Amino acid sequence: MRDEMTDVKKIGGTPSPWRLLGVMGLVVLLPALAPPPMRAQSDHGFRFIRIRYEDPRGNARRFGGPGWSHDYPTAEQNFYEALNRTTQIHVEGPPLILSLDDPRIFEYPVLYLSEPGFWTMADQDVENLRRYLDRGGFILFDDFRNQHEWIQLYEQMKRVYPDREFREIAPDHPIWNLYYDIDPVEAPSLVSGCFCSKYDDQYMALFDDHGRMVALAGYNQDIGDGWEWPDRNFEEASTISFQMGINFVMYALTH
Repeated sequence: MRDEMTDVKKIGGTPSPWRLLGVMGLVVLLPALAPPPMRAQSDHGFRFIRIRYEDPRGNARRFGGPGWSHDYPTAEQNFYEALNRTTQIHVEGPPLILSLDDPRIFEYPVLYLSEPGFWTMADQDVENLRRYLDRGGFILFDDFRNQHEWIQLYEQMKRVYPDREFREIAPDHPIWNLYYDIDPVEAPSLVSGCFCSKYDDQYMALFDDHGRMVALAGYNQDIGDGWEWPDRNFEEASTISFQMGINFVMYALTH
């Protein structure tokens, strides 16, 4: 990891003043397929889990590889560095790549899926994802743009929760000041292939029956690109990308 990652270093300067003391080192362990209750994870630390799926474009070399792999592995390596430098979350073990039919997803509280505009689930994936989210899991969808890609994600999640609708997260939602104070309206859009202004990005979420956010989609946004290229600091874009990721993980670990 390069010491000259200046934007990662800068993140530590302006956290929200109420820092979730006493809980930042805790990671929630999802129940395994057997029914033990949710508990604070003490046996190992946070691990970044990237979801692999079959991209209909194949390896899509001219697009930087299949959609699920975009920004891998640099993005998660740099995100680990940001967590280590700026929070008390314990990170243990290298990032993992898992598919939704892998029972190991139930061991980790946060999943990351890139390019959901090209993502289609098998029926077993739908069942596993519903069970994962119902048991306390959280999934972050990143790096997609344009209406047709939004429709693809929407239709896939309708298979998971037919009776739930995505809602836009308001700028005053607690997720935006859980650790860092973030203005999502002013956050630049980093997604490629879209002539987007910084006001075109939207943050859409699904909630469970108790109001807990279970899925978050950064539409017309690509925070993974900000993690991969922290030295490309256009309008503080990389810094905000790390701050968003940290806030999202904090929310998932504490709700």
